[in-house]
Amino acid sequence: MEEIPDKQPQPRLLTDVRAFEQNRLSILNEQLMQAERWIDRRSREMVAAYGLAAAQARHGERIDEDVEIVATVLFLLREDHPDFLHGQHNVVTRIDIPILPAATSRENVGRDDARTASPFRDHSVKWCSLFLNLYERALQGDTAKLLSIGALCINVVLAQQQLRSW
Repeated sequence: MEEIPDKQPQPRLLTDVRAFEQNRLSILNEQLMQAERWIDRRSREMVAAYGLAAAQARHGERIDEDVEIVATVLFLLREDHPDFLHGQHNVVTRIDIPILPAATSRENVGRDDARTASPFRDHSVKWCSLFLNLYERALQGDTAKLLSIGALCINVVLAQQQLRSW
């Protein structure tokens, strides 16, 4: 039986990028570093606010609550990309980052633990952990998708579930 070749283009390695693409990726990395800082600050504020509210609610009652804080980062297509559709979501991929309960160090991509290993020939850029997670895990090394990203949408959400007993 004859195999039909896959029509999907093969992912390019990050070592094959040109100068203007390198610049675009550096800008994305900078935006993701800012996103990491914002997620960290906002999630700390939410944990503190929840801690105060929960302490007041628990005073005198037996309440058991499950609480989660999750940061979701949506990576959106550039408006000048040929696949961009006006009025559509144009999501390239998403990453969910568990904040509370505390994530294990392997899951915790939103902290300032940037690795020195670079997927590029040029090792002068320190890629943030969110960038590396995006490239290595979410996009599985697909440089074309990485270069298609032009915007981020970040949501930090507090989810509460309550069990009351008497």
